[in-house]
Formats: sequence, structure tokens, C-alpha cells
Amino acid sequence: MNGYKKLLLVTLMALPFAALEAREAAAQGADCSAAVQRVLAQTNGQLLSVKVAQNGGQPVCKITVLAPDSSGKRRRKMTVNARP
Repeated sequence: MNGYKKLLLVTLMALPFAALEAREAAAQGADCSAAVQRVLAQTNGQLLSVKVAQNGGQPVCKITVLAPDSSGKRRRKMTVNARP
């Protein structure tokens, strides 16, 4: 089997797993929408990313925002862990 055929075979084998992970991530991401709104309101920040992680077997939303510092002149990147 040449390199191209191997790459094609590996890619085709990985597609169902990638689709499953994307569906799970989308379902978990939807659970974080309320937590994202809370964090954005509390920090007056701009959303950069949201990831779902496990902490002690419980889902936790890791929300990264770009928020103004105490002086209001600079912005800082911060990550907040919130319950969905």
C-alpha cells in the first residue's frame, strides 16, 4: 500500500470518531451557554473560547475571556471555571 492509500484509509477510519466527538462537544457546549452569559456579564469581557472539562466527575465550563483590568485601560486574558 502506498503512502496516499494509507493516508486515505486512516482518514476514512477516523471520520466516524471525529463526527462523534464533534456531536458530543456541541451537546456539551450548549450546556455552557448560561455559564458563558454569566461570566461575560460579571467580567464585562469578550468571549475567546469555551471548553468542557471534568472536575471530580462533574462537567465544568472553562470560559476564556478578554476583560478590562481594574484601570480600564488594558485588557487581560482570563479563564474562569463555571458550572453549566
